[in-house]
Amino acid sequence: MNTILIIDDDPKMLKLLEHYLRKEEVTTLTATDGEQGLAMFAANSVDLVIIDIFMPNMDGIQTILEIKQKQAESKILVISGGGEFTGLEYLKQAKALGAKEALVKPFSQNDFLSTIRAMLD
Repeated sequence: MNTILIIDDDPKMLKLLEHYLRKEEVTTLTATDGEQGLAMFAANSVDLVIIDIFMPNMDGIQTILEIKQKQAESKILVISGGGEFTGLEYLKQAKALGAKEALVKPFSQNDFLSTIRAMLD
């Protein structure tokens, strides 16, 4: 069974993504910022990390850099809803730094799940 770590400071988004993943036969772990996410990543065997870009304490870009430094082959999906132009620029930067895929909030359940399935295959 795959383990997915979701890092997002929005509790509603964490619950929504966990709900989307409920029928996918995966274990989900959640963290509310990059620092907490890195601790969860270090303490667990994680197959996929979903990271929001805009978070307090440690943003998604720094979190991606730290994860890639610890485990270069990590699969990362970056998500953001931080404004049309700003969010898109950060998503491009995140992909350049090692995120495999990126989704702009709001995204559909189907888009989210098809991206997750493709990344775990």
